[in-house]
Amino acid sequence: MNMDQELRDALQRKQAPPDLADRVLARINNGEAAPASNRGPGSSGVFRWLAAAAVLAIAVGGAETYYTQQQAAETARVKEELRVALQITNDTLARVQSKISQPADARGR
Repeated sequence: MNMDQELRDALQRKQAPPDLADRVLARINNGEAAPASNRGPGSSGVFRWLAAAAVLAIAVGGAETYYTQQQAAETARVKEELRVALQITNDTLARVQSKISQPADARGR
């Protein structure tokens, strides 16, 4: 599996587990989430969400950069293949024209 396909698979939307809401509510009801007054300055839910958003933004930016670089590499590859194909066509046409330009006797007729 190539990196492009792995990236698509990693960024593909996935269905949340059916019991996710129940598990989150159970953790809240069991007191696993500390009240805001007991949290330190770095453990606020807002800071966690901001950190998660920053990580997500960096990941999306990295994915976009990767995709752009892949497109540029593919464009360069196709451009080179087209250049080679046109060179081969040009050489072939030059040989055909040369044979056509020869007198009929020299061509073996």
